[in-house]
Amino acid sequence: MAMVDSTCSQGSETIAVMNKPNHQDDVIVQHERSLTTLSRAITHAQGRFTLILVRCNYASLQEQILAELRQRSGLEILAINLRTSSHSLYSTMTATIGSPHPNAVIVFGIESLQNVDDFLVSLNRLRDDFLHNFPFPLVLWINDFVQQKLIKLAPDFYSYAPVPIRFAIATEELFPFLPQEAEEILRQISYKFCMNRCKNTPLNWQILQE
Repeated sequence: MAMVDSTCSQGSETIAVMNKPNHQDDVIVQHERSLTTLSRAITHAQGRFTLILVRCNYASLQEQILAELRQRSGLEILAINLRTSSHSLYSTMTATIGSPHPNAVIVFGIESLQNVDDFLVSLNRLRDDFLHNFPFPLVLWINDFVQQKLIKLAPDFYSYAPVPIRFAIATEELFPFLPQEAEEILRQISYKFCMNRCKNTPLNWQILQE
């Protein structure tokens, strides 16, 4: 976005004024571009399995983007909100999706799973089953944390997708959601701590028997 220089004279002095780019406008433009890309990707992938990754760190945007996507594409898009105890996306989709198939499926909640690692390993192990049994676009909502794990634990499945489509949030809109995002970060840290402690600490049977 171009910056505009303007000047105003005050006596013998000239004061230069620089109008800074409006960050919110930039985010709106990027949001529109990402939404258009996502809608087109889903539309062009009808009738075949296509993995599409949406990268966004703010779960608060999920419902908004889903509603806009449905309205813009005019397609039947099934939203699956994973339970924290979910361990296999393939099993969840098999149990949830009926006949005829939806035009697309979007999956929320991977970042909140109790055992993200096993879930992602399952994705990689069953990648060919997704390819052969789900002839429609599959959209996974991931944040930075999940993307890093996905690359590490499910590299073959990850390779099915093009570059993730990114959605952001304007700075001034971020503040109301900071407590929610902070809570999610603390949950992830606590989970990692507990898992590492369980692996590294011998089980004290005497304490359990008291």
